[in-house]
Amino acid sequence: VVCVVGEMFAKLTSLVSGASLPFTVGENKGAVWNWWSLYEGKMKQDGSSVSIFKAVIPVSDEAKLELARNSLKRLRGLKHPNIVSFRDSLESADRSNVTFYIVTEPVMTLAAFFSLDEMKGNGNSTEFLAWGLRAVVSGISFLTNECKLIYGSLCLNSVFVSHSLDWKLGIFDLLSEHGSLGKIHDPQPFMRGFSFVSSQYLPGEVHKKDWQALADAPEWAVDAWGLGCFIQEVFRGNAMTAVAELRELQAIPKVLTGDYQRLLSSQPQKRLNPAQLLERNSFFKTKLNDMLQFLESLILKDETERNRFFRGLKQVAPSLPSFLIQRKILPACLAAVEFGNVSSSALEAILDLLAYIQDDKYFESSVLPFLVKLLGSKDIFVRMTLLQSIHRFIEPLSTAMIESKFYPGMQHYFRDPDPRIRDQTIKSMSLLAPKMNQKTLNSSLLQHLAQLQRDPEAAIRTNTTVLISKISVYLGEASCKRILLNAFTRVLNDPAPSVRNAAILALKETSQYYSEEDVARKLIPTMAPLVTDPNPSVSVNSFQCLERNFEILKSYAKKREEELASMEPPSSSSGASGNGVSNPVSAGNTTNMPPPGAAVDSFTPNEDAGDIFGDEGDGWGDDGLDDMLQEQESSGARGDGGLSSLNDTVNQQMNELMVGNQVSRSAPQGQRKHIAPPRTSRKPMKLGATKRVSKTNDDAWGDLLSG
Repeated sequence: VVCVVGEMFAKLTSLVSGASLPFTVGENKGAVWNWWSLYEGKMKQDGSSVSIFKAVIPVSDEAKLELARNSLKRLRGLKHPNIVSFRDSLESADRSNVTFYIVTEPVMTLAAFFSLDEMKGNGNSTEFLAWGLRAVVSGISFLTNECKLIYGSLCLNSVFVSHSLDWKLGIFDLLSEHGSLGKIHDPQPFMRGFSFVSSQYLPGEVHKKDWQALADAPEWAVDAWGLGCFIQEVFRGNAMTAVAELRELQAIPKVLTGDYQRLLSSQPQKRLNPAQLLERNSFFKTKLNDMLQFLESLILKDETERNRFFRGLKQVAPSLPSFLIQRKILPACLAAVEFGNVSSSALEAILDLLAYIQDDKYFESSVLPFLVKLLGSKDIFVRMTLLQSIHRFIEPLSTAMIESKFYPGMQHYFRDPDPRIRDQTIKSMSLLAPKMNQKTLNSSLLQHLAQLQRDPEAAIRTNTTVLISKISVYLGEASCKRILLNAFTRVLNDPAPSVRNAAILALKETSQYYSEEDVARKLIPTMAPLVTDPNPSVSVNSFQCLERNFEILKSYAKKREEELASMEPPSSSSGASGNGVSNPVSAGNTTNMPPPGAAVDSFTPNEDAGDIFGDEGDGWGDDGLDDMLQEQESSGARGDGGLSSLNDTVNQQMNELMVGNQVSRSAPQGQRKHIAPPRTSRKPMKLGATKRVSKTNDDAWGDLLSG
């Protein structure tokens, strides 16, 4: 028989062992009432947070076992806003102990709540205590007046505070039927367990065990006394230790003193009904109480009443405790508008309340889905208001939240038909970009901005250019060098002066990303025409920008001069002429040299002359020079001497290059021939500097557009 019983206990223990529990027991928050302790926990099914009341009672202690089972049974069957919400329960046993688990919504003891930092500040005002006390009185009134029950264990340690700051009744070990108190053969839990309650919390008739007097007294007689004790503890801030402390009235508000004394009457029939306490005492009629009571039924109110409430809430929010807004008011407001249209007054009030959020987990789980839902609204007012209010909730928005939900939900705003939405989207990105990944900025955001630089609205094009400049520090140095110069120079010719000005200022702000070659070949040639811009602001700003970049080039040129000075001078050549220019014609090769005084027309250079005038150098091609000479001839025919000096300059340079050769200038202009040597290349060379072919793709901004 012993073996069979042992096997039964072993099987039962294995069924309810820690590994098989439907919840995880976490940190122990301490003892709360007699044999009950409070633990944090999580449900294994969905990972939600819960509180776990745990009691370990010896198998031999039948009285305590019956009371613990009564608490489990009663809490499972009671549903009321001022009673802790039941989630699950479990009873397990081994050879020596029985363990009870009662799983509820997350709660903390009232004593622990009073010790929070928030309550030590402006949170423990009289109005807030009135709100919490009202909830406890309502719960006691529900049990005594409507259910005809005796709670029997009301004190500071039997009241708990939920995450939404609602004060709720917990421990139900002594909960009993009032009508059965006089039945000695069927004692109620209160009759069997009142000895476990500290004596100061029980009236005189209970100490006398006058059960018939209790049965004849009103249902609230026992709990009215307990309510008086609870009021004393709430305003003194700690638990009572003796019944004599009930005579102390210093901490109790004067408006509450009379009813407090009636609750503690020595005659059970004269004790004040908790329901009457709520109805007639002005202590509970505060603005905060009225607001929170309305908030509890907000979802049932019509649109007019709700809008009136939200307008009033917007005005009083700054005077409310921040933790009350975050944990009580805001969740109720979000629940009220979750399944309906959001009015303008409701949206503005809710967005104002977001500034008080300090719990990142709550923001991500409850507020962020609400905001993402608003992003998809078809109401332009809702979308516009949301974009204009990003600064109110940007702080709790993390990078992960923006990348995964918020930014994807607003990408279509860049292409919104309404220009006001497009413009406000650009402005809001200056707040979001610092929290976004560099990859998203370069691959997604810049593509949208490249398209917006072509927007029909000048204001949008201007703000787009300004935004690119502002977020450049988050793009990465490589992307800035590849993109910014093209992004800004492409709008320097924009018809709107504000856009041109924005581009000039952006180029000044991002000058650290441009090399000397970029400045010389791209920036200055593109910006120089703006010095004569019809708009004075554009003209002045462009000239200032050019001055700044000329200083950069001067510094660069100075460095090159220093490099040149540090180089060793080349050794002098025996064939050098007196003017320091080497003779390009070898002394031994004089067969093709023209005699002194011969005209240029009869001069035919040898192949070595190609080293000076050939295509590989920086000299002019024959076609270009011929065009120039013909133009000079035609201008000479008109009597224009403007090009004659150019002809003289060319001939002077030719004479300096070919020392010892005299070039005749008396020949008619119309009979001049090509003076450049024959070219081996068939490709004609035009007058001017050779166009540089970029080795890299300079039009990186164009790549973004095509993408």
